[in-house]
Amino acid sequence: MKTFSKTWFILMVIAGILITIGLNEACAQQYFFFQGKVESLYREQLTVKGSKGETMYFAIGRRTVYIPSRLPGVGERVKVTYFLRRGHNVASQVEILPAK
Repeated sequence: MKTFSKTWFILMVIAGILITIGLNEACAQQYFFFQGKVESLYREQLTVKGSKGETMYFAIGRRTVYIPSRLPGVGERVKVTYFLRRGHNVASQVEILPAK
């Protein structure tokens, strides 16, 4: 009976360690940056056109942080910090840059 208890305890400790490692890996997000001019801002989507002509779309919402704390206007230069969630670009921070 004692051998069964020791084996069960060791398996539980190993399972706990593996679950902890898995949760740490799952929580880590990789952030990316994109800079360009605002093409449109409609409902929960921000469209930004980069300097090379590429256009990117970002989901925005209540967790998006704006620096300064206002929505950017069309034509303003912005730097977007974003991450991928379920294949979509989600804006974490939108920084309005000074005009050149």
